Amino acid sequence: MVKVQKLPSGQLVITIPKVLAEYEGLKKGMELEFKKHKDGFILKIRKEGGK
Repeated sequence: MVKVQKLPSGQLVITIPKVLAEYEGLKKGMELEFKKHKDGFILKIRKEGGK
């Protein structure tokens, strides 16, 4: 399950399941991009060191 939380600063934080993060090789602080899709969003993992 994915959760959206609002920090006191107003920033939104999205939490994804640990098993999914491990499967995709995600690390704390990595940047991800959201792309709008007809049925919701697509999450794109940015390559390390590139934009």
